[in-house]
Amino acid sequence: MKYPSIFEAELINKVAADFFANYDSTEIKGRIDFAVKVKRPANAIDFYDEYLLWAEAKQRPTDILAMLAQLVLTIGKARTFDKDDMLPPKFLGCFDCEKIAFVPYHDIQHIFYQTDFNWNVTSSNHDTKEFQQIYSQIDRIINHNSPFNNFLFDFEKDEKELRRFIRENFIVGKGDTTKIKIDKNNFIIIYNKWLEMVKPTIEVDDWQAAKKDGIIDGDFYLADLLSSENETLKEKLFVLLHSNYYEADKHKNKYGFFTSSKIYFTDNQKKYNTFWAKYERPPLEEYWDYIVDHRNLLV
Repeated sequence: MKYPSIFEAELINKVAADFFANYDSTEIKGRIDFAVKVKRPANAIDFYDEYLLWAEAKQRPTDILAMLAQLVLTIGKARTFDKDDMLPPKFLGCFDCEKIAFVPYHDIQHIFYQTDFNWNVTSSNHDTKEFQQIYSQIDRIINHNSPFNNFLFDFEKDEKELRRFIRENFIVGKGDTTKIKIDKNNFIIIYNKWLEMVKPTIEVDDWQAAKKDGIIDGDFYLADLLSSENETLKEKLFVLLHSNYYEADKHKNKYGFFTSSKIYFTDNQKKYNTFWAKYERPPLEEYWDYIVDHRNLLV
């Protein structure tokens, strides 16, 4: 055992020093035990901190699923995942005196958006039905969908592999970057910010009527997101962006001609341009299908 008989606070400090010295792990974010983010130079221009890990810590050997369930409840209760001043991390994780585990955030994120769930329970109470529900969901995710064994490390026996994992996955970006990359982890959070700034400038009088016809505001977001130079790159979306307007409801009319609706901006794209100046788009093409397949989360 690498860290025998030490207090939890000391364990957190030692793990930070031994494995995450190249990063900033000094901040306590909400009630999350351990947060790792990219170090930034004092003069760097940035819109958000770049988090790599949010983790739960326990002094003694503890069930990994229980630690992750407590972490999810902690994050969900405080809604840390959709705060205005941050974006979610690449990984969620947990560790005790023996081991550390990582789970890709995008594997877990849909849990935070489930409806009819009581997030106001005490996250450390393992006997609540809410805790058991989250525990079961995480069990299904990491034991059936993810190569979990590849992300579980014994501090002592797997030290070399753990260091390699951190080195290869906790990649530090340039300190002076001004545009935020969009991926599977943060596209929902950025959508929520898009709702506040861009959606009100889209010339749609009745969003509920559009929804009844199968078009949601998220379709306009996807048209923006999967575009370059204001032209949507991916075909077969419900809405496409063309320069200064959107095209929707494309179909053949009774004469056999293709027809569609054009939707313009009410402010000549001023807020649209301000918003998208912060983000790098489109995302890597390898994320496109995943994002489109999760359109249902943009509701």
